[in-house]
Amino acid sequence: MLSRVAVALLGLTILVGHGSAEQPSVRFDLAAPRRFPSFGAIPFVFEDANLDCPDERWTIQVSNGMLSIHHFNLPLSDPKPEFPTRHVFDPLDDATYRLQTVSRDCRVDIDIRQQVRLDGEWKALLVTAERRPSLSEEARKEAVRRRLSDLHKLTEPKKDTNSETQGDSDGNADKDKKQLTAEELNAKLQSMFGAKGPRRWGIATFGNGFPFDDAPKSCMDAFGEYQISKSRFAMAFFAPLPGELNKFVLEGSDLDPSHGRISLTKDDCRFEFTISQSVRRNSQWLPLPLRPIPEDKSDKPAPSAR
Repeated sequence: MLSRVAVALLGLTILVGHGSAEQPSVRFDLAAPRRFPSFGAIPFVFEDANLDCPDERWTIQVSNGMLSIHHFNLPLSDPKPEFPTRHVFDPLDDATYRLQTVSRDCRVDIDIRQQVRLDGEWKALLVTAERRPSLSEEARKEAVRRRLSDLHKLTEPKKDTNSETQGDSDGNADKDKKQLTAEELNAKLQSMFGAKGPRRWGIATFGNGFPFDDAPKSCMDAFGEYQISKSRFAMAFFAPLPGELNKFVLEGSDLDPSHGRISLTKDDCRFEFTISQSVRRNSQWLPLPLRPIPEDKSDKPAPSAR
């Protein structure tokens, strides 16, 4: 197996790991006490194909048992590219989501799984029934109807029998407790912050969740980022943070010559990410190999003759 370089971004400290897919090359216990705040990061470097591969940064979050990613889009200052980057979010199989970042001739795949430990063994959770590939279209539609029905029940207003709206002598409700409409709230915010005239910038945020059935709500709380840059991929988390945020073990290793793996583990819950990069050659996508760490060719002392 190839070795990877893990970076703890504190004074540019570099840690080099040696291991295999079963024994992680790199391991950070982000819950362990540390003298200084720092990043734990797992990078992978692929062989450079001299292509215009995607260059992006995404926020990654785990909350209430579900993983989600978010991206902040600044307005384009240059003309729209001829081949804009596409993002594809689809289940690969019943237990795996595949997130693809695709340009004209370059693609980065991130396969996402969530697992729980039962009786000492890790078990993969199933993709939510609404998107599970093995189910029929009708079964997936029925799962959507059940979810919407449950959501409607949760959002139904409940009558408060313990209190009544207080009014004045004329029977008018207390105006201080009136709920503002969206238009009134917008006008109030504009008056508070002095916003006048048309919006200056056209910005937007984009996000996507990866729900699994029977995911434990208390899995972990995580907040970090991953970055795609040409032939490189890296995922990083900052620690320590307040409360239970980022209190998990971060591990990375080479799964095979063209796939890297990153895992986040806390107690009996784990997220796995399998990362690969491909290039288009003659209308076919071909995987790029991971770049090996250069061998240490420095002079070493001769072994003892004893």
